[in-house]
Amino acid sequence: MNPTDQSMDDYLDAAAKIRTGEYFREARAMYDIHVHDPMAERYVHIMLAALSFLAFLIAMTAMQSLYPLQSSVPFIVSTNNINDDLPRIHTLVQRKGESANEALLEFLGKNYVQLREEYDIDTFGRNISGVRSQSSPEAFKEFQQAIDPHNPASPVAMYQRHSKRKIEVVSVKAIPDRSEMEVAYDADVEEAGVIKKSSWSADIAFQYEGIALDEKSDKVKPFHFVVTQYRTRRL
Repeated sequence: MNPTDQSMDDYLDAAAKIRTGEYFREARAMYDIHVHDPMAERYVHIMLAALSFLAFLIAMTAMQSLYPLQSSVPFIVSTNNINDDLPRIHTLVQRKGESANEALLEFLGKNYVQLREEYDIDTFGRNISGVRSQSSPEAFKEFQQAIDPHNPASPVAMYQRHSKRKIEVVSVKAIPDRSEMEVAYDADVEEAGVIKKSSWSADIAFQYEGIALDEKSDKVKPFHFVVTQYRTRRL
């Protein structure tokens, strides 16, 4: 068969396929194989790559959350009075001739009243923990009843999130021999920009073992302070 006859046969076959529509079906199939299939595979690969990158980011975030330590970042703080803005150690002894145990007892009583009487929703949980650590089980049970939201006189029921109660201790009168203490304080309740002032007095019964030196080890023994009874009244 010469090339001319072969070309004629191919032409006749092509003409027959065109008439029957087979030629166009084959053309579409070839187009799908050479164009559509590679494009579809490319998009699938892009999607898999995106999912893999997302999984990598999630894994890295989870790994970083396992490490609680964070690198400190230096920053600049402007201040007008560095003595007031920076923490400093101050002596608790306020009067000449006052012993360290007496000064510590007055500080503990003052701090206990502030923890128990102040109210700020942001620090209320911390104050409860402080009262618990320095109260006998009976005294803390009374405190829990006093702050119960079902109690109308509870600070949680009265102040909620809209008000704050600040305490300023006016005087502390401790009688260590009788294990009693009287703390006078002023209370400022801030509500809607209005401050209401009132004066109060707290009577505290406590157990206290002050600072002492262990003769055997020459180390200072831990002090002990626990409130056993607490009563407050308005002046």
